[in-house]
Amino acid sequence: MSMKSAVPLVLAGSLVTAAPAWCQPVPPADPALAGLLQEALASNPDLLAAAASVRAARERPAQASALADPVLSVVYTNEGWSPSLGSLPDTNLALMVSQDLPFPGKRGLRERIAALAADQVEQQLARARLAIEASVRRAYSGLLQSRALADLTREQAELWRQIEGVARARYSVGQGNQQDVLRTQVELTRVGQALAEQEAEEAIRLAEINRITGRAAETPLPTAVAVQAAPAPQPLAVELDRLRALSPELSAARVAIDRAQASVDLAKKEYKPDFGVQGGYMNRGGLDPMWQAGVSVTLPLQRKRRASAVAEAEQALAAARARLAGVELQLRLRTEERLAQLAAAQKLALLYGEGIVPQGRMSVEAAIASYQAGRVPFITVLESLTTLHGDRSALVRALAGQSRIRASLDEASLEATSDLPAVFAPAAMGVGSGPPASAGAAMGGMR
Repeated sequence: MSMKSAVPLVLAGSLVTAAPAWCQPVPPADPALAGLLQEALASNPDLLAAAASVRAARERPAQASALADPVLSVVYTNEGWSPSLGSLPDTNLALMVSQDLPFPGKRGLRERIAALAADQVEQQLARARLAIEASVRRAYSGLLQSRALADLTREQAELWRQIEGVARARYSVGQGNQQDVLRTQVELTRVGQALAEQEAEEAIRLAEINRITGRAAETPLPTAVAVQAAPAPQPLAVELDRLRALSPELSAARVAIDRAQASVDLAKKEYKPDFGVQGGYMNRGGLDPMWQAGVSVTLPLQRKRRASAVAEAEQALAAARARLAGVELQLRLRTEERLAQLAAAQKLALLYGEGIVPQGRMSVEAAIASYQAGRVPFITVLESLTTLHGDRSALVRALAGQSRIRASLDEASLEATSDLPAVFAPAAMGVGSGPPASAGAAMGGMR
């Protein structure tokens, strides 16, 4: 068998005909991801801190509605210079108690304002939960992507080693040239560089997952599920309704309106007087005891100050209503942005999976056939193989990008997501095209 005819036999069990592992059927659910989400929600330090903040805020309404502490006074009154308790009528030892009483309704409004403030803090906990879930899903998608790309790169490395052996054997018997040998060695070195980057990206994503879930450093994470397409979203109107109900920022904005309205009501209540009650017992020794009782009323004469407080509260209410409208518009913008990105990612995956990659396989087969017939040089086979590898890598990125965008969509965050080209820029592994883009560059943009 000649060296020229050996080339297609070498390729028969490699990239040309082998279906990659990440294209095989996968189970609909991922137990590893479900376990990570459960761990993160149970032990993430940031989430535990947010939960403690909510519990602390829930203690404030009782403080806000409580009466002021009563005042106990002990007073000794003496007639003359020498102690005369029991002998002179104006000498006494008095025990006095006083209690301030706000106007009816003020305590209830203060309690409501504190309770609504606690509701706002609780929305911060809801935001933390959504952010942690999305962070786990994005990091896990990045881990699957880096492992899939590393598998493709190892497969490519094995192919280049086989081709290098064929090229070297053909050169040794005078059927090839030294340039073919050197070119395959260059591509094999580039594959090694790409593999090092992908392994580093895998380590980074694993470290990120361990941090979010509170695991010990370098805890391994076996994965059985491959990179797969994300579920298709609902129409914009349906997604908006779902995310409006989910958004902690919208809930917090609605609570802020109720809190501002309660503050307006309390500011108006300040026009009403507060009260105080006092009572006392006076011991006069051997003489008959005395007692006293009294009521005090504050005089709300500083009406300018109270009018200013009402105006301030009303403007705060107007600001809260405007912020609610702004949050709704921002949520709609981010939802439209992510749906557009997800649609583009799905289209890219479809183009690569059903068009570009199958066409690349046919191109490789045609290049091999043409090379066997002597119509094209050996470099044409190398270029077609490298292009096919780049296209397969781009398909992995497109599939993983869908999962990251879907995680950002379900997060309902008001923050901007990354630019789409940064996510789906395919690795450039073409012959003579320079080193490939790292998986980390593709992952770093999507948050």
